[in-house]
Amino acid sequence: MENWNIRLLIQDARQKLVGRDAHRLAALHTGVTVAAALAVTLLQYALALGIGKTSGLSGLGTRSILETIQSVLQFANSVLLPFWSLGFLYAAMQWAGGRDARKEDLLTGFRRFGPYLRLLLLRMLIVIAAMVVCGNIAAVVYMMTPASSALMEMATTAGGDANALAQMLTQTDGKQAILQSMIPMLVIWGVLCCALLLPLLYRFRLAEYAILERPGTGALAAMGISTALTRRRCLKLLGLDLRLWWYYALKGLCMAVCYADLILEAMGVSLPVTGDGAALITYLLYLAGLFAVETLFRPQVETAYADAYAAMTAMGPAPGKTPTLPKNVPWDEP
Repeated sequence: MENWNIRLLIQDARQKLVGRDAHRLAALHTGVTVAAALAVTLLQYALALGIGKTSGLSGLGTRSILETIQSVLQFANSVLLPFWSLGFLYAAMQWAGGRDARKEDLLTGFRRFGPYLRLLLLRMLIVIAAMVVCGNIAAVVYMMTPASSALMEMATTAGGDANALAQMLTQTDGKQAILQSMIPMLVIWGVLCCALLLPLLYRFRLAEYAILERPGTGALAAMGISTALTRRRCLKLLGLDLRLWWYYALKGLCMAVCYADLILEAMGVSLPVTGDGAALITYLLYLAGLFAVETLFRPQVETAYADAYAAMTAMGPAPGKTPTLPKNVPWDEP
């Protein structure tokens, strides 16, 4: 069944949610996410007001404490959110398997904290390494093409003096000129990153599901399982993403609402409320829109992806050379 139908897969996911409390569980999950985001934002705003009221050397200690609290809040929110989101993936796997999901299932990501944290770190290191490699290649290609002529002319004008170039960077006109001359290199870098990272990330796309389905699976083994299952099937996953374009379009629309004050300001449209008031209103509208989109549509979307994982698991690795799956490293052993 190598040619599984994406449309039927989405229909099957929709049918599996009939008679289940999927939307209620999604409302609980998204409500916690939205409430945490709102609380962190309001706390950071209050801390920023407190920092603004401190001045001089006498307030240096207070400013340092408040800035540290700000950083800790942002870091904690950024770290905990992926594990909370992983719990909803586990709930979707239950629905895809024809089972009911419970509220306790939303905490599954924290029960897989160690392996999933290592997966996030390992994947981040791979992405950073790939971006660095693409940056070096882009710089070489850029310097070997006529696109670098503007930058070379500025370097020739400066006489190769590093201090002169540094002084140009401190000037607004000089900085803009240098940045404009490097646009071709950034374009080359972006194209190389897309060409290298997109296939790579699609090969690792199912690692989370492997960790959730098999509690003893570590980060490296999960990436190996995902690589084996997605071999010759990345285009199928891409097709599923494209079929669900409306979901990502709705989330993009919510993000546009979040920055609507800045977008309208850039377009020259004045709002009756400005400053922090406008930012707060658009942020609240964004959270309300996100809550509605995630509650209504995320169960179907995540169940479709879980169904795709189940289908590829049932089919096994694609025909061809049998892949060698990596074993757990010592710290991933249960």
